[in-house]
Amino acid sequence: MNIYYAKSVLYAYPNIEGIMEQIDELVEKKALASMTDFTPALWQYERIISYTEQKDMLIRLKLTVDGVLTKFSEDETDCFDYKYFKLKPKEYYENFDSTSRAYFRKQIKLAKLFAKRLENAGIDDVWFENNCLQTDFFKELLKRVIEHEKLSKKNKSFKEKRATEKKMTGETDSDGKIYAAENEKKVKLKSA
Repeated sequence: MNIYYAKSVLYAYPNIEGIMEQIDELVEKKALASMTDFTPALWQYERIISYTEQKDMLIRLKLTVDGVLTKFSEDETDCFDYKYFKLKPKEYYENFDSTSRAYFRKQIKLAKLFAKRLENAGIDDVWFENNCLQTDFFKELLKRVIEHEKLSKKNKSFKEKRATEKKMTGETDSDGKIYAAENEKKVKLKSA
């Protein structure tokens, strides 16, 4: 499954029940308003059926994601919760290392594994496109996920470029090491 689709599902997961409740309220309002709505009854029924189909899709998605998440360890689900769900109180994560390279590598690995397991459970790209992307909520969420990923890549590229500049100009890093001096030593060792 496309990693952007999988991340969209992860970000949507904690909100799915709320969205289903909103759909229920909307259907009820549309049904009650049908007495004063003078549009053709067939058109009104089709709209209500469309909302009901969206809710059915969300139910299937939630049940599938619930099943997929049970296959992950507690530590892995804590990583998902920290990044995507934010269901646990902040105090729970006081000693959680979210700044190390290992954490970021783990998040990448877990997102890919989640995408694979979701696909194995029947939620693949075609299903996502035919169902989720037919709703405004998922269209907007996917757009934001893609924008966030592009921004993250730009930031990473900027950091790599800045590190290279530091090495070339002899600036020090946070440990006080001088990059240019290190490079000169390497050159001297190679030429010797």
